[in-house]
Amino acid sequence: MLHIKNELLNYVAANVPGAKFENFAKRLFEIEYGHHFTPLGGVHDGGADGVLLSGVQECVEEPNTFAQLSATKEETAQTKVDQTVAALLKSGRTPIQVIYATSERIPKQDRIVAHIFKKYKVLAAVRDLEWIESLINKNNAANEAFHRTFSAEVSHLVRAAAPLQGKVNEFVSDPTVFAYLSHQLSDRFAQDKIHKPLVDALIYWSLRETDPDLTPPQLMRRAELVVKLASVFPNAKSILLPHLDERLVELARKRPGEIERLRYYRKEDAFCLPFEMREQLATEALVEVQAQEAFRASVLSRFADLAPNASSTEAALCRELVFDAVHLYFVEQGLVLAAFLEKKLECLDVTDQVLEDELRKALSGRSGIKPGDITPAGFGAGLRALRGIFYEPTEEERRYLDYLSRTSMLFNTLQASPKVIEFFNNMAGQYRLLVGTDLIVKALAESYLPEQQRQVTNLLKIAVELGSTLILGEPVLNEVLTHLHAVDLEYRNHYAAREPYLSSASVAHCNRILIRTYFHARRTPGGPKSWGHLVNSILDPEALRAKSTKAFQDLRSFLMLRFRMKWESEEDLRSGVDTRSVDALAQRLIEARPEKHAELSYNDALMTHAVYAGRSSRGEAALHDGFGYKTWWLTKEVTVLRMTGSMVMDHGGVPYIMRPEFLLNFVVLAPKASAVRDQFRDLLPTTVGLQLGTHLSTAAMDSLLAGAEEWASYPPERITTMMADKANLLMHDKFKQYICNL
Repeated sequence: MLHIKNELLNYVAANVPGAKFENFAKRLFEIEYGHHFTPLGGVHDGGADGVLLSGVQECVEEPNTFAQLSATKEETAQTKVDQTVAALLKSGRTPIQVIYATSERIPKQDRIVAHIFKKYKVLAAVRDLEWIESLINKNNAANEAFHRTFSAEVSHLVRAAAPLQGKVNEFVSDPTVFAYLSHQLSDRFAQDKIHKPLVDALIYWSLRETDPDLTPPQLMRRAELVVKLASVFPNAKSILLPHLDERLVELARKRPGEIERLRYYRKEDAFCLPFEMREQLATEALVEVQAQEAFRASVLSRFADLAPNASSTEAALCRELVFDAVHLYFVEQGLVLAAFLEKKLECLDVTDQVLEDELRKALSGRSGIKPGDITPAGFGAGLRALRGIFYEPTEEERRYLDYLSRTSMLFNTLQASPKVIEFFNNMAGQYRLLVGTDLIVKALAESYLPEQQRQVTNLLKIAVELGSTLILGEPVLNEVLTHLHAVDLEYRNHYAAREPYLSSASVAHCNRILIRTYFHARRTPGGPKSWGHLVNSILDPEALRAKSTKAFQDLRSFLMLRFRMKWESEEDLRSGVDTRSVDALAQRLIEARPEKHAELSYNDALMTHAVYAGRSSRGEAALHDGFGYKTWWLTKEVTVLRMTGSMVMDHGGVPYIMRPEFLLNFVVLAPKASAVRDQFRDLLPTTVGLQLGTHLSTAAMDSLLAGAEEWASYPPERITTMMADKANLLMHDKFKQYICNL
């Protein structure tokens, strides 16, 4: 990260057009708050109100929260905010809070806040140049946004706008990702150890309102349960749903001497909880309920001491805002907070700015709040209460924070931390992947599956959407073409004449995945009408049978368009490669694999060397960004690895093959970070959310905390390198066990 000096920032702020600053400020808001804003200007057909609102943005996720992005001078800032609130009210809006961002420095912000509240009962917040300076010097995304936006105004920033060598990315300044990577590598079976109790707990929670004793019985169908789990828990698709049916069968099984845990209604394919089970679950939840109520009472007591003149209504409302803010902070920084509370981190960067942002998010999320319900004095007392909870918690507060810590760490192990998801998304956006023949053939065979079942297709699609470059190499294209030619011959020689008489069992023994695909899909809606129709959906059948140049061109065009791939000829791949080393490796592969055609061994040898040549030509070893190498061969081929051990060691011990399961589990099946925030935020304060933390093993908890402690013992420059090493290992680790496999 390139530090932006005060003088340079002042120069840019004074010389950029107002509209350009407003766009930059909007980007900063999206980075800092994770919100999306929509413009309000023009809502009154060009009248005065429309003009006044032209620079105002409405927060999509938070009703009644508005941002005014302006380059207004200090002396007119109060007037600008005043006019904005008045225009909002006149246009029929009901603002609760207005955030004012400006390219000036506003030293007397409290006067603006007091004036706006006194006149309109609206809370105002000022984000001035000092806030911008702090954000762009601590947040990598904001720093790069600054370079990208203003490089034209400051000529010597043009070079800085390119990817910076030696920068420390934002994921290094926080132990969350470092500890997560360490845990994944040290405990390769972590998910398998907890999925059963996790699924059980969420099944019970989802069925909490069912009742077999009502007339008619209150049941939940299996399909409804699937939707419920998918909506309530991050990563449900990859963590919960694969195990749902087996857990439902197990829980519905009656055991002598034990209470009935789950009742199943076969005709309706529905489930419910018997009274005894609901009673037992309620008893178990009582401890968490009492801990939560004690926490609320302690927060209210804090607030009463800090704001003795506040009304009982405002005190109760501020208590709930602080309660919400604590949970929001754990969603974003759960591992950091847990490590601090466990004294694994000596300090916690809980600035007033951070706490104010969390409290404002909580305020925006509270429905039914009216202007004036929260005073600036009450808001300030809430901030001080929030700070005290983290730095000097009472016994009741500490007990409740322990619950939140364990659940947050559990979510971290399951890749349900927003920061972890963002890390892998950023990583995937930089890949240059030489896609293997095996994956392309499998993707072609998925063409007639429902979209959600197309594992490889979705893997490639999402990788491209995140910014990866998929390479279609000429050797791979030739292999795919040869494979299709052989499959077509096999179908015509062995299956075509017998097609009307073939049973499903006989087809199942066929070792050609495309032939199996054809027989399974031909009778489904939208399936191929004939074998020729299937082939023609990829390339011209006559050209394929002749293996003509047209077949080569047809297939290349199809694959590049279908999977949005970039073409590289054999000559391109050989660039920077020692051809003698390729030939030597190819010869060893031929001798070790006599059953394979010599051309395949040569192609494998070329792909191996092309990866290392690509890394070298792009200077990837010198890009110290914590994400690891960018260029990989994406394939399930592993036999070649046994022949290249010394070669791998000569290149720093990092192999050239990325396991597709890595992308599948860490990128494709990962939910969006925004969805995780919403689901985690809703689940965390519930009794089941608190109870989930009890399923976190002591070993997993110790592993994460040890990772945080280790992170704190090294400088950020060393952490960057260590993170890259861990990321590289995770990408190729052949021993890593995944729940979802190709």
